[in-house]
Amino acid sequence: SWTRLRPKKGESLVKMTMERNQLPTITRLIIGGLLAAATSAFAQGSLTPPAGGPAPTMKSLDQIEPRTAITYDGYYIGTPGSYYVTTNLTGSAYGSPGSPYGIYIASDNVTVDLNGFTLQGVTGSYSGIYIYGSHTNITIRNGIITGWGGDGVSFNYPTATPQNMVVEHLTVTANGHHGIAVGNSCVVSGCSINNNQWLGISVLGDNSRIIHNSLIGNDTGSHPGAAGINVQGNNNFVEDNFVSGINGNNGIVVQTGTSNLVMKNSVIGWGTANDYSIPTFNDGGPVGTAANSTSPWANIAH
Repeated sequence: SWTRLRPKKGESLVKMTMERNQLPTITRLIIGGLLAAATSAFAQGSLTPPAGGPAPTMKSLDQIEPRTAITYDGYYIGTPGSYYVTTNLTGSAYGSPGSPYGIYIASDNVTVDLNGFTLQGVTGSYSGIYIYGSHTNITIRNGIITGWGGDGVSFNYPTATPQNMVVEHLTVTANGHHGIAVGNSCVVSGCSINNNQWLGISVLGDNSRIIHNSLIGNDTGSHPGAAGINVQGNNNFVEDNFVSGINGNNGIVVQTGTSNLVMKNSVIGWGTANDYSIPTFNDGGPVGTAANSTSPWANIAH
C-alpha cells in the first residue's frame, strides 16, 4: 500500500516521497488505458435518430384475427372467411328495395358473428340467415334473429343440405316459419327459440346434435304435427333441451329415421300424450315426471 506515513528501515524520507508521487501516476495511466479500450469495444454508434416517426410495433386487429364487417342487410358471402355484424340490420319485403334476406351464405368455411346485434325481418321478407347449397363448415353465433317471413336460420332444403354447421348462442323469435333448420352433422347449442310459427328446431339430416336449448311457445300458427323439435333423419342426438308450448301439439318428435337418441329433456305444457314421439328403431330415455323418474337418462314430461 502507498499510504504508509513512515519510511522503511534504512529507507530515506526522500525516496519514500518520490515513490508515493510516481507510482499512483503510473497506475492512473494504466487504468485510463484500460477504460479507453473498453469504451472503444462497446461503442454504441450514432445517437442521431433516423428520419421520420417511429414505426408501429403492435399488430392490428385484422392481422391478429382477419375479419370482414357486415354493415348492411342482404349481405352476400361468397368466399370463405370470418365475418361480423357491426350494427342492427333490417331486411325488406320481396320486391321492395333492399334484400328479403338478412345474410346470404354461398360458400364453405364461413363464420358469422352477429356480435350481439339483431337481424330484423319484416312482413314479406324471407329468411334471416340463408345458406344456399350443400356447403360445409359454417358457424353462426351470438345475436338475435326475429320477425322474418321465412325461417330464422335456414337452407334450400330439400335441394341441397349443408354439412357441419354450428349454430350457437342465438335468440330466434317470432319468425314466419321454422326457428332454425339444419342438415347433416350439425350442432345447435345454447339457443333460445321462441314463438316461431312452425317448428322451433327442424333437423333435416343425419348425425346432428341438438343440445342445451330453450324452446318456448313455438307453433304459434297451430299447424298439425308441428313440434318444438322435429327430427327427420338418422343417428341424431337430442339432449338436455327445455320445451314448453301450446297444449295439444308436440314437444319432441322423431318423425322419420332410425337410431336417433333422445334423452334428459324436459317438456312442459304440450299435453302428456304428445310430449315425446320416439318410434321403434330409435332410442330414448324413459318418459316420466321429475318426482317418479329414477333413470339418469329420463325425459321429463309435465
